[in-house]
Amino acid sequence: MNIQQALQLASHKLSDSSPSAMLDAQVLLTHILQCNTAHLMAWPETELDERQASHYLMLVQQRQQGSPVAHLTGQREFWSLDFFVNDCTLIPRPETETLVDFILDRFSDKQNLKVLDMGTGTGAIAIAIASERPDWTIFASDFSPEALELAMKNSKAHQTESITFIRSDWFEDITSSDFDIIISNPPYIADSDPHLQEGDVRFEPRSALIAGKTGMDDIMHLCLHARAFLKKNGWLILEHGYNQKQQVADCFTLNRYDGIKQVQDLSGHTRMTAGRNA
Repeated sequence: MNIQQALQLASHKLSDSSPSAMLDAQVLLTHILQCNTAHLMAWPETELDERQASHYLMLVQQRQQGSPVAHLTGQREFWSLDFFVNDCTLIPRPETETLVDFILDRFSDKQNLKVLDMGTGTGAIAIAIASERPDWTIFASDFSPEALELAMKNSKAHQTESITFIRSDWFEDITSSDFDIIISNPPYIADSDPHLQEGDVRFEPRSALIAGKTGMDDIMHLCLHARAFLKKNGWLILEHGYNQKQQVADCFTLNRYDGIKQVQDLSGHTRMTAGRNA
């Protein structure tokens, strides 16, 4: 079986289970062959050896059964950086880059800011920011020791020594109270949301996804308590669901943040809200 035949076979097998069958087939094969997509296109007649073919078909079968591509390869790209991933936390997603982009743009002229990334998971947000602004002091917290271990592994891989990692259930073990920015991609899915039975989220930890009956529990908690840990005029910046725009804006207003700004992701959905500690 050569590269072209392998891709055609995999794409056919995945056509009923994946909305991006050929892309999945390519990503899995580049993982097996340790090459890039351009190599697949340039050398379609290259034969896979028996071990490569067997491993590839096994991964395709697992993808047919719903396993996320990122879990099968152990990696996912975020902010043009490669992150190790596993099933102990969320897979980094493109819409979360909206938060990073907002921070780097809005605070581009600021030096030595103190930033806290809460519920850091893979560490993607904190590491992306640290890679761009090594002069900032960045803390990253998570309740899960497994998630923190993964985040620290990613931080070491990207040489972002400016990050301090803390195990904490939200603010419970956060001892500083003078942050310029608190940022989070918290759980924001309602416990009855049918999307929990679809796609990659079926394989991700419920604790990183679900936030009560309306999906607002953790956002409300962060809005309520963050002001005590922010400097005056410091910013709280949160990712949320595409349909939570008004609920989150109301939550920020209720907790007396001002200068509230909401930003759309590349798909045109409002997925981020920021407010200043007045």
